[in-house]
Amino acid sequence: MTSWIRLMSVGVGLALTSACTAFDRELPELVAPADARGEQDGDGDDAPGDAPLGCDLARPYGSPVLVEGVASAAEDASMRLSPDELSAYFFSARSGNLLLYTASRVSVISRFENVTVLANVNAGNQYNPTIAADGLTLFFASFRAGGAGDNDIFQATRGSTTADFTNPRLAANVNTAASEVQPYVTHDGTTMYFTRRVAFRSTVFRAIGSVSGGFTSPSAVTEIAGPTNDVDPVQSADGLTLFWGSDRPGGQGDLDVWQAQRTSVAMPFGALAPVASVNTAGLDAPSDVSEDGCRLYISSRRNGRTGIYVATRPR
Repeated sequence: MTSWIRLMSVGVGLALTSACTAFDRELPELVAPADARGEQDGDGDDAPGDAPLGCDLARPYGSPVLVEGVASAAEDASMRLSPDELSAYFFSARSGNLLLYTASRVSVISRFENVTVLANVNAGNQYNPTIAADGLTLFFASFRAGGAGDNDIFQATRGSTTADFTNPRLAANVNTAASEVQPYVTHDGTTMYFTRRVAFRSTVFRAIGSVSGGFTSPSAVTEIAGPTNDVDPVQSADGLTLFWGSDRPGGQGDLDVWQAQRTSVAMPFGALAPVASVNTAGLDAPSDVSEDGCRLYISSRRNGRTGIYVATRPR
């Protein structure tokens, strides 16, 4: 198994393959064709007036392409977005350590700009940021002093979306002496998914509560548990689809993106299947999904280095 999984249970905790230390090749950014990017008014630009097209939710996602504006010569991964998809949070090794970054764009079909290191939250290595829907609370994983024993989930807050995050601290009730990484807060703010290392395997957990009041009583999402490793949980905005990464049999190799579905949020997930259209023989794992379900963001090592990609359903 690759060190994407193994390193979760030791001090470093990053979700990258063992080749992630080879940062010596420049990977060119790939631009999606106009129809995949959603340019719709015929003027050929990405002006703020352009709006993303809808999609046919019954059709599979198209081939993933690099998200424009965030790629570096190093490793980039685990991009989470605000509900409008205009603000992004991700981790990158572009400056040496694994640091949390943010970027912004003027429309869903525009290129990301203003890539900057998040202030006040980086100390050593940190990864897997997730942002609350109001933009005021950031959760992330880190191996640092003051933790509960291994990788842990931290949170930081701010008073407005234009202010810096402050006061990074352990998130209550979800950390143990084991490794906890990859937090994902649902768009309605009532659930935190994360990955915990249990019996030498990575397992998806779910805690219920609220961003302001905290999340409690984490338990394994047993209906998706496989015989190997399950990581990077991401829930759709309607709560009816769960995406995650798994190296279980039935995929294309290494980690693959899988999905499970349900007909009601009161029901367990079922109908487990790989998202075949986005997977490769290399590492592929989900990082976010748009509110309308039309765009699936993934971390992928399909071109020799882990990067941030997006796959779009056709109309």
